[in-house]
Amino acid sequence: MRPTDPRDYNTPDGQIMDARHVDNLARAVLTLTREVAVLTDRVMVLETLLEEQGVVTSEAIDTYQPDAAFQKRADAAIAAVSGGVVAALQGADRD
Repeated sequence: MRPTDPRDYNTPDGQIMDARHVDNLARAVLTLTREVAVLTDRVMVLETLLEEQGVVTSEAIDTYQPDAAFQKRADAAIAAVSGGVVAALQGADRD
């Protein structure tokens, strides 16, 4: 028995769902994308605060006010995640 290649799950054989569910799938993926974007932003805030202060609290993360350079990096990271998902929904690979 050969070991299962985890990449096999990325391209399953056969149809997973029919056309009636495409809009729901798109909504679900976009909802997940939004959540990933929020998590990405929070991780970037954590990294910055850890670097600047050495100690981080939840309150510090919630009240963090980014400077222009940080916001530019955050916007680029979020655009990359969102762009990749949209590209996948359109059937294009984006690496």
